[in-house]
Amino acid sequence: MSLRAIPCLRVFVPFALGLVVGSHVDTPIAGLGYALLSGAVILCILALLKYPFRYRWIFGTFFQVLLFVTGFYHVTRHDERLQAGHFSPNIQNCHYWTGIVYDAPGKGARIKVPLRVESMGAAPDAMLPAAGNILLLVDISPATQNLRYGDRIGVRVTVRPSEPPKNPHAFDYRRYLHFQNIHFQAFVKSDSLVLLSTGHGHPVWRAAYSCREKLLAMLQQHFPTQAEYAVASALLVGYKEDLPDDLRTAYAETGSMHALAVSGTHVGLVYAGLFFLLSRLRLRGRWGRLVQNATLLSAIWAFALLTGASASVLRATVMFSTYLLGKAMFRSASVWNVLGGSAIGLLLYNPYFLFDAGFQLSYAAVAGMVFFYPRFYRLSPVLPGWADKAWQALLIGFAAQIGTLPLSLYYFHQFPVYFWLAGWVVVFGGAVFMAGGAVLVLLDFFLPAFAHWLGLGLYWMLWVINQLIIGIQHLPFSVIGGIWIAGWAAVLLYLFIALLGATLAQRKAKWLLGALGVLSVLGICRAVRDVRQMGQEQVAVYCVTRNSLVDFIYGQSTLALSDSISNRQVMFSAQSNRWAAGVREVVSIHADTDTIFCRSRLWYDPPFVQFSDKKMAFIHDARLAAATAAPPVAVDVLVLSHSPRVTIAACRERFPFGMVVFDASNSWKQTTRWKAECTASGIPFYDVREQGAWVYAK
Repeated sequence: MSLRAIPCLRVFVPFALGLVVGSHVDTPIAGLGYALLSGAVILCILALLKYPFRYRWIFGTFFQVLLFVTGFYHVTRHDERLQAGHFSPNIQNCHYWTGIVYDAPGKGARIKVPLRVESMGAAPDAMLPAAGNILLLVDISPATQNLRYGDRIGVRVTVRPSEPPKNPHAFDYRRYLHFQNIHFQAFVKSDSLVLLSTGHGHPVWRAAYSCREKLLAMLQQHFPTQAEYAVASALLVGYKEDLPDDLRTAYAETGSMHALAVSGTHVGLVYAGLFFLLSRLRLRGRWGRLVQNATLLSAIWAFALLTGASASVLRATVMFSTYLLGKAMFRSASVWNVLGGSAIGLLLYNPYFLFDAGFQLSYAAVAGMVFFYPRFYRLSPVLPGWADKAWQALLIGFAAQIGTLPLSLYYFHQFPVYFWLAGWVVVFGGAVFMAGGAVLVLLDFFLPAFAHWLGLGLYWMLWVINQLIIGIQHLPFSVIGGIWIAGWAAVLLYLFIALLGATLAQRKAKWLLGALGVLSVLGICRAVRDVRQMGQEQVAVYCVTRNSLVDFIYGQSTLALSDSISNRQVMFSAQSNRWAAGVREVVSIHADTDTIFCRSRLWYDPPFVQFSDKKMAFIHDARLAAATAAPPVAVDVLVLSHSPRVTIAACRERFPFGMVVFDASNSWKQTTRWKAECTASGIPFYDVREQGAWVYAK
């Protein structure tokens, strides 16, 4: 494949690099816009000049640099905090806000409402115009659960900047919100919100969300149980808010989550199904092709709007649109050119798409299928027709898995062993269900009696699919979990895959040697990391609201000291840090027990812990700090949890300490009193609730 045949891909690479660098700098450079305009003028002059062939690299190099700077400028200027009249400088004394809900609210423990601010003020009669975005976390009530896109609301809240993660290696929700162009959030009680008016926002989006709500109501009638309704709404509409946690885990651990996230596969099925129907009409000539392409474009864009236009759906929609327009204009289009062109178009619209995991996984999957699938298929044996289709689906799944493997390990830290088996279930079952679901929608509108029987059949079909996925999840060694790789390791893995691909394409030993060299570097880095982890020592007092959790990590084992904490809280707060530390063995001890634990570098005898060269005391009950006839025991660190009614002075008399740590299980009032006492006495302290997890590593 010649580079001249894929100009869009060549343009995409420097532009994307500029976006990456700009996202890390995240600060606009004054005058860069004027420099870009000057650069564009110079580029035009260079294009018109005639110069010797040996200097042709000047134009290409200057063009690549200009694309890089364009990407840098584009991403640094996209931040919503840079818009005129943004509320951030005047946030301190403003507690009254009005704005418009600019996206569909999300459900969870609270309702997530993205608000585009219109005005703000210290009092309802002192409102001033303002701009910017806020994520409102609203308590669920009959009044708030009916919030819709386009509603204008008023709230009385204290708005704060989004907080960074409180635990080591935890999911960075602040960064996630940053790439949603949201940098402030507020917790809203149901009685602090009032609906002012409805029907605002763009009419196309209002119609799309209204249509989606009607489809969800229709699906609830035909799929009465929670699991089947959740999967049906995810497959047809892309709505995953009602998916139960256990079923979500089952699909994730079998590598089938892509089937529930409306993406390119679904857009492709819509395109293929409609193309099949239109081809039966035998539309010929110029006008026939025009009608066919216009119908296909309208259908896939309507489907994208209906499903909320996520990054993966937009990627597929723009890609198919680019392909159709390319065929209409040039009769042929390189898939690599289509991928590059669609990516550039989406990133010009929103540069933050580049940092969306769904966007990255979608392009990686398509790239893997485009490159590896035809090469795998050429090496395949000749099979009967029915077996060949199943074999093609398997090879497509393998090719997509190769393309997404480094990203999957980086983001999700697991590898589903039976993805190929689950792939047959969700691909063939999902395709049949989507076709049946489309017919169900039409029958429900025109012939409700027939829709009932079709809905019943689809319901049992989904029940079987769910049971098969759960069965695959429970197969032995169904998932390899706890895989932790850094970003640079993911890049090296992609370099390894690229070199393997070059070996398949050109059949030259130098590419294979390069791949083996990269694999050797990864192996050496992993071995060095394992050696370091064998000697590591770390104490982590995690930030878990209203609960206590402490890890004593020694080598690749840990002693977890906790109260009555749920497994979900442990996964959310501590699991990422354990994976990053390479922990393979976890011994859990409840803080209220008198269990004594002893290992080579760790000795636990409540309330004391001797860990390497650190002696610590953990006080969760006032009786543990009460004066006794026993002599005082000096410790390096005192950890207070669950708001014991003690003073810092009494604790210091019983346990002379170097510093004190307040974990997140303590009440805010008690912690405030302790901090005031420490400040008055000059005692070092650390507040886990405010500062995040306290970590000591040797």
